[in-house]
Amino acid sequence: MEELKDKRCPGCGARFQRNDPDGAGYLPEGKDPDGNVICKRCFQMKHYGVFKKASIKDSSIKRDISREVSGCSAIFLVVDICQFEISSSALDWVADLNKPVFVVINKCDVLSKWIALGEIASWASERLSVPLHRIYPLSALNRKSVRDLRNRIEDAFPPGSKILLLGTTNVGKSTLLSELTGDDTPTISRLPGTTLGITQVKSRHSAITYVDVPGLKEVNPWLGKLCADCLTGLIPQKKLQSYSTVLKPGQCLSLGAIGWFVVDGAGERGWIKVDAFAADEMIFHRTTENRLHELLAPYREDLFSLPCSSCWASLEGPDYVEYREDFHVGLDVVLPGCGWFSVRSGYGNGRFYLPKGISPILRPALVPSQKDRKGQSR
Repeated sequence: MEELKDKRCPGCGARFQRNDPDGAGYLPEGKDPDGNVICKRCFQMKHYGVFKKASIKDSSIKRDISREVSGCSAIFLVVDICQFEISSSALDWVADLNKPVFVVINKCDVLSKWIALGEIASWASERLSVPLHRIYPLSALNRKSVRDLRNRIEDAFPPGSKILLLGTTNVGKSTLLSELTGDDTPTISRLPGTTLGITQVKSRHSAITYVDVPGLKEVNPWLGKLCADCLTGLIPQKKLQSYSTVLKPGQCLSLGAIGWFVVDGAGERGWIKVDAFAADEMIFHRTTENRLHELLAPYREDLFSLPCSSCWASLEGPDYVEYREDFHVGLDVVLPGCGWFSVRSGYGNGRFYLPKGISPILRPALVPSQKDRKGQSR
């Protein structure tokens, strides 16, 4: 096994091994580890869309990052705009690494019909308390926006510099790395936690080297609760969908069966207007509380789509934890990792139901209301 010693898969960063065909880094006999080959797991994801989870602890990842960061000029924290609260949670820990920190807000293309990049940057700057000039909103799939980021990096850092790309799982680091460097070796998939080890890729456009590390996952409460298919279903693939409705007391709105909220009070007017945002695979249900519980027992996967029947059982649905919140215009109520509700008209209070260990988050509205957007366009 001397031939495999300290050699890693260039796709995911896992150490090559020949003992476990189902494990990360497996390289079949006869494959040369020096021949720019990738492990079996990466090959299956790239060519067959077969997603396999692999385990790696955040404590191990952080130790590797702490060792690697000393040789880097800066840290670029990649954040997913659709899972903002989860993916930005690493910022406090990153700030303690004593390197300049920049924030890349990825996947902004899914919000392009509602909000401009500059507005996203300003909103994120206020939320994160990061200077506006250190925030880069973009889509890693948009070559022009990535090229602009690459040019700014090359202007700011001398040749030979190393840039550390860091973030939570599935924020698009590997996609961004591939576009920044012009190297398509890194494995890209919908499965959270594809990258398993440190990989260094020198840009084909400049003398900058980018360092990619595994995504931190313990801040994502869904990783231990959902299967690979359900996890990927929470992430917008082509678009972020929205659903606008009016709710009265006793009525509820659900994101599949992942989570839902019930309106208890709606002020003197007796109703509220809400916009809901979620991934394209999510199915919205607007109904009464009693009718929702009838639809959930027995559970019908064909009706709700997410989660699957197996995950629903493991989540102990419908016995979710109840959270009571007040809401008003200009507020988002976020169901972390799966979507959010924006109050557009009225005010009131209600109950939010989520699996144990996941609680709603209140924040200033990210997407302006249709009325505000029309006012801005004049």
